[in-house]
Amino acid sequence: STYNVANEIRNYGRFLGGYVSVDQLDEIPDFPKESKKYFVIASPNPVKLNVNRLSLNELKRHPYINYYQAKAIVDYRRLHGRIESLRQLSLSKDFPPEAISRLEPYVEY
Repeated sequence: STYNVANEIRNYGRFLGGYVSVDQLDEIPDFPKESKKYFVIASPNPVKLNVNRLSLNELKRHPYINYYQAKAIVDYRRLHGRIESLRQLSLSKDFPPEAISRLEPYVEY
């Protein structure tokens, strides 16, 4: 089967809930890096995840949230109540600063 870049770009974009940066194309396996200069994210409007409502299983479906991060979110809510900012999770080893900034555009409270 031939690798179809357009399908991969579309499918990964759906999986993410929309692109917010051209650099996210680097996350697609075998994406031709030299093509990135031809892409622009004109009006990012990503699908938002409500971190106060979604279950562990719903949270971990997002490519930027692994099982341990989903569990940390659910545990934090159980212990401390509503999450108002991802920065509240920064004390968790599962949420280094780069994980928080990557996830930020996809979260609502």
